[in-house]
Amino acid sequence: MSTKAIRFGIWDGKDRRAATWKLWTESGHSDVYLACRELGGELKASLHQSGYWHIAYSQQGFKRHVEGAIPSQKSRFTDKWPRPKAIAEGVTLAFRIVTPYSSVTSMIRQRDYGIVWIPNAPSAKATEIDIIITSSAIHVSSWPGRNSTGTLFVGSFALDNGETVWAVYRVVEMPDLSSMNKGSGGFYKGRTRVDLESDNLRALAFGLEPDGSRTIYDFAVSRKTEKL
Repeated sequence: MSTKAIRFGIWDGKDRRAATWKLWTESGHSDVYLACRELGGELKASLHQSGYWHIAYSQQGFKRHVEGAIPSQKSRFTDKWPRPKAIAEGVTLAFRIVTPYSSVTSMIRQRDYGIVWIPNAPSAKATEIDIIITSSAIHVSSWPGRNSTGTLFVGSFALDNGETVWAVYRVVEMPDLSSMNKGSGGFYKGRTRVDLESDNLRALAFGLEPDGSRTIYDFAVSRKTEKL
């Protein structure tokens, strides 16, 4: 089974990056998948041709890391939703990935080569990467948003059903996350508070947009130190 894929990430032009991502489809159907590469395939978004979309742990990943350790997570599915309504005729905004400029902190390593690198946003800004699906019924002379919102091209591939999947990006204002829900966290199996003392921690946060699409926020984690 052949695969069409785009691997991309944001970097500082030198040796630091944010999270890296894989967007792909496999021949024989027109489902689309999105995953953070650092998670090793344990968690991914599945945008099925049927219109039933979800974010879920792999079956093995759920049993290995989550089941029984996080009481609020009863199944491997963390979110389910229907394909959002088109934002314009034949155009579906499926996902946003928002990365604040301050999140570009991880060292680039050998396994990161072969990535489409996106330049980091200026200070106090963020980069928004949009995953967009366009219908075969519309004529697209360029990539989505190039003229209307000033997006820049990352990559694209055609699906078996004639639709096209696009990854584009633009610089946006820093997101206001002051209203983000606060709650108690949990640890995967075998993990404890000691693991939070590691350097170069990253975190992903998931959001629901008014238009029905989902957003993933990519953060670098900073630790508060207690004053002596």
